[in-house]
Amino acid sequence: MNDAPLLVDVFRTRMNDLDLPGDSLLGQNYIPVTGITPPGPTETNGRKKIRLTPESAFLLQAYVRTVATWMDIFDHSSTFQHKIPQLVLASPLLFHCVCAFTANYLALSNSSHDPSWQVTARKHYGESLRLLIDALSVPSHEHALTASMLLLSYEIHGALRSEDYRRHFLGLTILIKSRHVTAQSSGTDLANFWIYIRHEIVVAMASEQPLILNPAEWEVSWIEGETREDVLGNHVLWILARVINLIFGPDGRTAAGKEQRQNFLHEIEMWRQGLSDTFVGIGYGDKDTDGFRKVYFPVAAAAAAAFWYHITHILLYAEPELQDEAYIPLIQEQAMRITDIAISDFPPALMVFSTHGLFYAAKHIHGISRKARIWNILNEVERQTGYNTGTTVRLLQTLVEEDAQRRSGSMP
Repeated sequence: MNDAPLLVDVFRTRMNDLDLPGDSLLGQNYIPVTGITPPGPTETNGRKKIRLTPESAFLLQAYVRTVATWMDIFDHSSTFQHKIPQLVLASPLLFHCVCAFTANYLALSNSSHDPSWQVTARKHYGESLRLLIDALSVPSHEHALTASMLLLSYEIHGALRSEDYRRHFLGLTILIKSRHVTAQSSGTDLANFWIYIRHEIVVAMASEQPLILNPAEWEVSWIEGETREDVLGNHVLWILARVINLIFGPDGRTAAGKEQRQNFLHEIEMWRQGLSDTFVGIGYGDKDTDGFRKVYFPVAAAAAAAFWYHITHILLYAEPELQDEAYIPLIQEQAMRITDIAISDFPPALMVFSTHGLFYAAKHIHGISRKARIWNILNEVERQTGYNTGTTVRLLQTLVEEDAQRRSGSMP
């Protein structure tokens, strides 16, 4: 199998680093229906039955309420909230992936303040790796992609720039390509594809590099007059991905690139014109001392789509360098709108993939007070979700210090 060697190597390396206890969880949390020892990688036929403990039952329930909603931000079918829990009951691989992901969230977020969950997370993670290594040896194993996606989301809690995360991400890219999973796929494959795309986007923004999977290969198709918020959200991600490839690619600073930027500005405004006012959001209350005003969205997908719409504008106006002095007030307007969304009822599902968007808002917004507000939002993201934002905040603070030094050095 073409996609197996790299991923298997990644997961074996991770297992060697875990220092797991000798007694495996295998057998403690599920039993085969027949009562005999399970053969390992053949659980996809429903031959096994999960035996729940109070702890694992709690984790499965917590999964649906918390991290599963992150995965389904642009999926109104709620695949990870509805379909995956059904599959978990017959798949030890998915069972341990879900338990690992949820326990890790509970260990790192403010919701529990209980570091003992980290031990549980590591045990389930280790078992997930063992089962996934077996699964990758089976051609077209139906749960390997979903399991890999859950474990990648587990690892993003730590550090996006870590070597472990990057190697897993690259292996997952090979899996996506070799199995020809695209926007034309269906069911869990389609859900996994768009989750993978969100990982692609945050990796590209963090590294300031083009995406690995070219948007031309996504096989997207859009319907004029579309009203579904999840589809519209994925549409704006497709525009954003192509913008990232432009600004961080060879034409990011060329005249040809400037023309393409104008085309993208027109394209995203055409996307915007098809939306209702309630989709874009309704402001409420008075502006605060920094000029921010809260905004209401009927559904989280609409808030997420609006968030990335504004980020796309900032990238086109100001990255990797300011395109025109006339854009400065427009950049400020977009940064303000981004922060308006973030100070409102900012759903955790949007928080997790918002960090690098907030980075550009904080980088370009004027005024130390406004910048500090966004730093505090980033700190709140880590507090609520366990997603590491400390590195991003420190980088933003360093940029402010460097800018202050440049200004003082240029003074007579």
